[in-house]
Amino acid sequence: MNVEHLPIYKSAMDFCLYIETIVRGFEKYHKYSIGQDLRAHSKKILFLINRSNRAEQKIPLLLELVELCEQSKMLLQLSQALKSFKSFKQFEHASKLCIAIVKQAQAWLNHYQNQTKNSARVVR
Repeated sequence: MNVEHLPIYKSAMDFCLYIETIVRGFEKYHKYSIGQDLRAHSKKILFLINRSNRAEQKIPLLLELVELCEQSKMLLQLSQALKSFKSFKQFEHASKLCIAIVKQAQAWLNHYQNQTKNSARVVR
């Protein structure tokens, strides 16, 4: 399946593009510190979705994806505490995008974990 058709990929692409846009508006210090971390995480999420989609063993990659999304949420919260965002609306929108990805990643992970459990039952 082509990754561009996956809803989680579309959400991750939106998140990545939004992060690129808002980090541009960060003050110089935050742009090159926490802004760089946010940008790197958003790209890693996008790449990891692609890898997970193509992999035969999806569960380890999906666990990594969920963890990376959780780290991104923490970076967003830290950025808000440091007052890096120009407005609360930017933080709120970025958080909503990130949470949408976390929910989709967790659902994807749950699907494959349940599938693995069901196959183990059939084998017995």
